[in-house]
Amino acid sequence: MKLKQKVNFNKIIKKYWLWLILIVAVLIIPATNSKYLLQKSASLELKPDQYRLHVQRETTLVSTSSDKVKFRISNFNNYPVNLNIVYNGNVISTGIIVPATTQNYVGDFSITQTLYDELIRNDGADMDIKITSPYSVDYPSTIRVNVPAANLYLRIGKTDFFGNNFDITKIATVRFSDQGITPPTTALGSFDVSEGKKGNVIAWYTKNAADPNMYDVVISAYGKVKTRNADSLFADFTGLTDVDFTNFNGKGINSFNNSFRNTKSLKNINWGGLDTSSVQTFGATFSGSGIKNLDMSSLDWSKVMNTSSMFSDADKLESLNLTGINTASLRNIHSMFRNTRVLKHFNPADLNVSNVTSMGYAFAGTGGAESYDFSSWDVSKVRDFSNMFGSALDLKSLNLTGWDVSSGTNFSYMFQRMGNMEELDVSSFHPVNATSTIGMFQLNPKLKKIKSNNFDTSKVVNMDSMFAHNPELVDLDVTSLKTGKVTNFSNMFRNDNKLKVLDVSNFDTSSGISFLAMFYNMSSVEKLDVKNWDVSNAKIFQSMFTDCKSLKKLELNGWNTSKVTDMRSMFANTTGIEKIEVSNWNTESVTMMDRMFEKTNVRTLLLNHWNTKKVTNTSYMFSNSKLETIDVSNWDNQSLTNMFGMFWTALNLHTLNINNFKTPQVTNMSSTFAMCKALTNLNLSSFDTSKVNRMDSMFIGSDNISNLDMSSFTTDANPNISNMFNSCNGLTNLRLDNFEFTKGTNPNIALSATFNRNTDIKVKNATEKAWFLSKYPTFTNVHE
Repeated sequence: MKLKQKVNFNKIIKKYWLWLILIVAVLIIPATNSKYLLQKSASLELKPDQYRLHVQRETTLVSTSSDKVKFRISNFNNYPVNLNIVYNGNVISTGIIVPATTQNYVGDFSITQTLYDELIRNDGADMDIKITSPYSVDYPSTIRVNVPAANLYLRIGKTDFFGNNFDITKIATVRFSDQGITPPTTALGSFDVSEGKKGNVIAWYTKNAADPNMYDVVISAYGKVKTRNADSLFADFTGLTDVDFTNFNGKGINSFNNSFRNTKSLKNINWGGLDTSSVQTFGATFSGSGIKNLDMSSLDWSKVMNTSSMFSDADKLESLNLTGINTASLRNIHSMFRNTRVLKHFNPADLNVSNVTSMGYAFAGTGGAESYDFSSWDVSKVRDFSNMFGSALDLKSLNLTGWDVSSGTNFSYMFQRMGNMEELDVSSFHPVNATSTIGMFQLNPKLKKIKSNNFDTSKVVNMDSMFAHNPELVDLDVTSLKTGKVTNFSNMFRNDNKLKVLDVSNFDTSSGISFLAMFYNMSSVEKLDVKNWDVSNAKIFQSMFTDCKSLKKLELNGWNTSKVTDMRSMFANTTGIEKIEVSNWNTESVTMMDRMFEKTNVRTLLLNHWNTKKVTNTSYMFSNSKLETIDVSNWDNQSLTNMFGMFWTALNLHTLNINNFKTPQVTNMSSTFAMCKALTNLNLSSFDTSKVNRMDSMFIGSDNISNLDMSSFTTDANPNISNMFNSCNGLTNLRLDNFEFTKGTNPNIALSATFNRNTDIKVKNATEKAWFLSKYPTFTNVHE
């Protein structure tokens, strides 16, 4: 029998020693620390995320040194871990224990005042967690400590000093500092000017060396002073002369609206490398400022979209340097340079306006420079050109060559009141989308020529005063204008009193509603071909041809005037015209005819077919005219209330057919036939005067009227009859069958005892006769 072989333990151990060690490690060494030990084996090194710990980045805002800083850990082990907090390689808190098997454990630790001050200076910091036991591992930047931003208080009122009461008009200089919040011993006083009154931005002031009544202000923090936006930053600091932004952090600021508004004494700005890369708006930034020379070329304009009113009313600004700036984002320059009265040095080429949509009032009221070259400007996206150069009194020339204005909709007042401009060249303009050209070229006292070419206005609806009030204008071609959609032609050529030639024969007026004073006081124009105009939608003709003294002829009889309501002063003072044929006009809608033919040299008017049922006013309608014959018979004036001076001083009028002229609503007949010296017979028996309260001076000075039939006249409305017949010295027959003098007020009718004593006067009854003779006892032929 064979003996059992002896077991060789040495061989087994030698062969399987590594496995034996592993078994021992598992069975003997506590599981809680095995991984730490195994980490020491180069072949089995473990990474931090294998330690059954999860460290989550935690952020804490600390406002004082007494605030605790938090951290967050999940410990999935069956044993606690010890850790330290490390900042910049230095342990700042030690011996912190995280309990075993704890998820989302939030711990905290304290910081010293010294560390807090450093955090303030550094605008916060990241910190590390270092596990110290039972193994060692680092978790960098897992704690974030934020401190209150050193933000300047946002001003809320015109006199507010960043949340404090201080006379801002006494501040001469402002400087920003990054040297902390402790005022020097020389400071006269200090203020907390931080947002939220956190005490991390302090301002102090000292006496200004140049003027002891003024102060120098330093605004300081640990690190550069910040603000959420710079709106109204120094607005209304009227004594401010100097600002230094060297230690001002502009990063993230998107608005500088009104920042230097009304800084009347401002002289110098040191931008100090100011970061404006986030700025989107400079609205009214220097509005009303007194700064004379301004260099903004060092600033980043790349995101600026709005500069509306940026320099408006900066009436001392002479020089503006914007060389090299990037304004590709610019959208709105409305009123940007408005009322910069002495701006001599500015290069428009510095601005990229290719994305601008609004230029309204951009250079309105600017001065200093006599010429500007805008030929480099791409205005193809601009919609609003309104008043762009209005009242730019010093400008003598504008180079607008190549302007593509096809996107423009509003050209109202674009070139108005340019006091020294003699010629405007807009030959590149094709305003195909324009809807308004109101006053576009008006009120230019020296303007002689407007040069245009294919000025396409096919979408324009309003041309009110477009070329008005240009007293020196002699060269104007409007034949390319497309006017088919224009509803308002009011004042279009008003007071262009040197313009002799104006061709409007091709005007499409089919949409026209108002022609108010369209050619008013064009005293030199010799011809207006409007014969074929379609005025079927017209409502207002008031003063349309007033004072066109050189016109010889107007052909208008074919006009469709059925919708016209206002014909006031339409032909007034057209002294060169001797014939106006309007007998075919439809006047059924007209309400106003006062002064319509006043001071005309027309001899004859046949108006007996006119429908005047809606007319309310005919005052001065034919006054001071050269009319000899007028036929207004059969006018049924159902609405007429005012006939004041209707034929006043129509000195040549000898034939007036007024038969069946109705006046049921008239209240004022004062001076109606005054000074009609050629009239001899007047039959007013169709008149209804039951509502008339003024008959004073009605026939005054009409000294050739012989026969006057007023048999239908009553005085039920107690009219003023003073001077009614004054100087009617030729009167031989007067019929007053229903007239009651006793009801009239101011009953001095002023008949002449010398010239009228033998006039045949028929009165209503014995009472009226008695009254009459009591006033005129020498009259011999008064009867019932």
